[in-house]
Amino acid sequence: MAAVSFRVPMPKTIGHPRIFASPPSGGLRSLLAYSDMLKNFVRKDIQVRYQGAALGFLWSLINPLVMIGLYIFVFAYVFKAGMPHYPLYLMAGLLHWNLFSQITGQSCDTLIANAGLVKKIYFPRLLVPISAVTFNVVLWLLAIALLFILYPFLGGKAHLSLLAYPLALLMFLAFTFGITLILSVLNVLFRDLKHLVDVSLLFLFWVTPIVYQYHRIPVHLRDIFALSPLVEYVLIFRGILYSGHIPDWHITGLAFLWTALSLTAGLFVFNRHADSLVEHL
Repeated sequence: MAAVSFRVPMPKTIGHPRIFASPPSGGLRSLLAYSDMLKNFVRKDIQVRYQGAALGFLWSLINPLVMIGLYIFVFAYVFKAGMPHYPLYLMAGLLHWNLFSQITGQSCDTLIANAGLVKKIYFPRLLVPISAVTFNVVLWLLAIALLFILYPFLGGKAHLSLLAYPLALLMFLAFTFGITLILSVLNVLFRDLKHLVDVSLLFLFWVTPIVYQYHRIPVHLRDIFALSPLVEYVLIFRGILYSGHIPDWHITGLAFLWTALSLTAGLFVFNRHADSLVEHL
């Protein structure tokens, strides 16, 4: 197997290479200066993931399709969900869940996997989690593109609320990024966190209305299911892609609140601890 090379470019704003023992995490201007490094991070991750695979990048599409096919078979034909256009209903929730679970599931190892670079080379530490999120989004785009290609054949109809989808997706990604920042830092300090995250993702999947309808949850149990911050996002995506309307302000407002809390907490935790984590890596 051929080795994958990874060239680290210096930022455009720095004239001479320098190495810092404890570099700053960097603001927006610093991140833009290291845009080439971000591209190299993502390119390297894609090469490592699919190096030597005959189907290569297509595996990012095959895996979610197999999972969706299994859920459609079980809930549409075995347990008979009894609702029109169930494949579209399922895909609207499951594809976005896959994106969240992949990013958060890998977030714990984000800093640890790049410990060598973090210890030796000057660059904004925020680039590491940003590249991890970007890598997963790039792989996921193929699956969501297929959904929109099949959209009319699955029962979807063109409507104005589809214009709100990019904004909903951006809000969802910001929420997920905040979670990634927190987990990437905490796992450096508490290495058992990764196992707790894996268990939590399993719990979140079943308390989030992905394969079933939200209104079928017994009223006295809805407070427990509300513990999942993903409920509002799934209802928004499903409302836009399946029902043809944007959910009411209560659901949208809660999703916006989750995003604000996650992103604020994530940036605070990361910026406060990222530079001091070198000794723990």
